Amino acid sequence: MFRDCAFPASWHRVLVLLASLVVALTGLPCVTPVAAGELYISHHENVLGTSLELRMIARDSTAAERAEELALAEIDRLNAIFSTYDSNSEFSRWQVEADLPTRVSPELFTVLAASDTWREASSGAFHPGAQQLTALWKRAERSGTLPTEEQRAEIVKELRTVPWQLDPVANRAHRVGRYPVSLNAIAKGYIIDRACAAMREAEGISAALVKIGGDLRAMGDLRQPIAIRDPGGAAHQSGLMGIEIGDRGVATSGDAYRGFTVGERRFSHILDPRTGWPVEQVVSATVVASTAMDADALATAFSVLAPHDSVKLARTLDGVECLLIDREGNRFTSAGWAQIELAQNDAAGLVVQRGRPAPQQSGKKEAAADKPAAPDWNGGFELAVKLEINNAGAGRRYRRPYVAVWIEDGDGFPVRTLALWVQGTGRGPRWIPDLKRWYKTDHVRKFNDETDLVATISEPTRKPGEYTLVWDGTDDLGELVEPGEYTVSIEAVREHGTYQVTRKKIKLDQEPVGEKLESNTEIKAASLEYRKRKSDRDDK
Repeated sequence: MFRDCAFPASWHRVLVLLASLVVALTGLPCVTPVAAGELYISHHENVLGTSLELRMIARDSTAAERAEELALAEIDRLNAIFSTYDSNSEFSRWQVEADLPTRVSPELFTVLAASDTWREASSGAFHPGAQQLTALWKRAERSGTLPTEEQRAEIVKELRTVPWQLDPVANRAHRVGRYPVSLNAIAKGYIIDRACAAMREAEGISAALVKIGGDLRAMGDLRQPIAIRDPGGAAHQSGLMGIEIGDRGVATSGDAYRGFTVGERRFSHILDPRTGWPVEQVVSATVVASTAMDADALATAFSVLAPHDSVKLARTLDGVECLLIDREGNRFTSAGWAQIELAQNDAAGLVVQRGRPAPQQSGKKEAAADKPAAPDWNGGFELAVKLEINNAGAGRRYRRPYVAVWIEDGDGFPVRTLALWVQGTGRGPRWIPDLKRWYKTDHVRKFNDETDLVATISEPTRKPGEYTLVWDGTDDLGELVEPGEYTVSIEAVREHGTYQVTRKKIKLDQEPVGEKLESNTEIKAASLEYRKRKSDRDDK
């Protein structure tokens, strides 16, 4: 079931989408289908520890659902090979058992060989053994004491030895390094490539895009502009720029959200395997490459190398372009970056792909519905409805819920729908009646004002997190209603999940009031705050 299309699907229209990247890149892509078909979008949570987004241009919903099944199956299959969290994965077992040359799967051999390629090409800036340094700095964070020179030097010395030896003829891998290794900085990109290929090769699919976390791969008959947020503010006034990647992959590495705090000092979570110290110069490295796997590995390497060294290396690699931003906001780009960067006017309106999130993409959202403000309603009061969508997957992959939030008057008439987070295209509308109470009350409203709220106010589903909706006292037609007693309803339903409704009466007059609502499986927490509008508060 496809529940997450953000925009009407039309193959002759440019669609502006959304995604997330560390420090500099985070947002959705713009897709322009060039072959007949319809855009289908699907979101899943708890995939490789983060969010998954699938987009495809499909002949019909049957083809789209089949492509989605193939992509999910491929992700699960490859996760069983590469997972470092599953002791039964092939990679985990190989680490323990490969004291002698061991025949491995073609998939594992491919990623091991690619790791060798980028470790050697980057002179050790990319290294699968860097997690040993991560463990050292985690211990330092817990103790509040920096690692000693001896501790760092010992690990760095180990990392100068090769982690494994490969026999391409027999497809054998021999683990010779005595330190733990991880493929997390490259395997995710490989999984994205394979999942995207599985979708693209499905019957009836002309284009596909797979995004896991902030890294993505596009394939097929579409153009793929990506919006980049520039943390140095060097692009233009909005701080956004766009790039056109074509049939390639994109990855970004940076230290915006993760790091180590030792004492009162914060360090990047990206560690230099050559010195044992956290990186300091580069805060964001964005890489476009022929595959997401290569982009994934190079984004890590380019975060470690000096910017000029990264640009020099990129110059020697076919199809690789990069944008690097240092701590002072200076930009360093590869020679071909200018050819893929869009003009400012072409990039206008694009949403961010990764990094410092734009306000509308943060976990907490405060957004009044698109109605005229009512500054004089009941002395300048407003009602804030706060809710937190639960991470209901409990570590398992799951779909985001449909959510409706609306206000009923004392007679039970639905005067205002504040949020309708659903999919409005593809097969999405067929599931809207699952919001049983909202759907029933909306039919009553339609007899009165004959407007279609699904077409006019519905928005994409939301990932787990906190959100705030503000009611200004107007109804769905923009007219002020009278103060008095109203009922706030929050309804949520999820495929293969539960159906939940929470309702609360609240008196809206000249006195501020706060109320908590009951939590449930889909809505972890909810509350109401009847308050003075910000511009009218005493502490403004």
